[in-house]
Amino acid sequence: MRHRTVAYYVGVDADDASILECAKTARIQNGHLICVLIAALPNLPYLNYGSNRFVEAGLPSNWLDVLDEKNAALKSRATEVEALLAARGVSANINAFIGSGTELQHLVAGHAKCCDIAFLDAELRKDPDLFHKVAYGVLFHSPVALMINGDPFAQRERIVLAWNDSLPASRAAHLAIPFFLTAKEVVVGCFDLRSSDDVEGEEPGTDVAGWLRHHGCKVTVSQFPCGGDTIEHCIQDRATELGADLVVMGAYGHSHLRESLFGGTTQAMLEQTGLPVLFGH
Repeated sequence: MRHRTVAYYVGVDADDASILECAKTARIQNGHLICVLIAALPNLPYLNYGSNRFVEAGLPSNWLDVLDEKNAALKSRATEVEALLAARGVSANINAFIGSGTELQHLVAGHAKCCDIAFLDAELRKDPDLFHKVAYGVLFHSPVALMINGDPFAQRERIVLAWNDSLPASRAAHLAIPFFLTAKEVVVGCFDLRSSDDVEGEEPGTDVAGWLRHHGCKVTVSQFPCGGDTIEHCIQDRATELGADLVVMGAYGHSHLRESLFGGTTQAMLEQTGLPVLFGH
């Protein structure tokens, strides 16, 4: 997977070892890193409700000081990371920003628009809200795939495509083509989909398997009934049994009261740390 440009999202507190692990394979594969350091904005001012029914903004006395400290720490860390990667001969651009809510999501998306794939550093999980905001920004406001729990430059031997005939699953398959082409095997896994015995037509997964075979991929199609288990557990169990080193799947989300949320299966697969997953939407 040479010459790939990766948007690499890193928390301001990520240690050097974590960054260098990704940078090492980037250099070997002649890849380019858009290293994006992110910090969450301090809690915004609140509203005070007076007895006269009027509302006034309340600003914590140290809020601006906290913001200045965070900005200073972010800029300092960006300078350190830039020097760290330059010393290793890694092709990289360093960006840093602080934000919250939908503003943060759109800032995240802006850095991914001219990349091949986005990758979230594991250290971001220390702030679950920030982790999910970054993931949502990539998936729903940018055109690229999102990878977690794995090296975005690594060669993949066996890939499971979690297939359900949906538009997000189809988009994920299109975004994963570079990985499919270099894998030894692609397993199209149909989880709890009705077989041709239940409905007229081809067996589920046959059409996408034919498309991938035409590209030159070695593809097998498997029907995986979950037997009452959740889809996310079924995906993880079958992928582990098959020895898969990457799962490709569609991501689902919705907006509720202006807060971005993931669907249950997507949320669960984002939270697990045992399997590398490539999401598309």
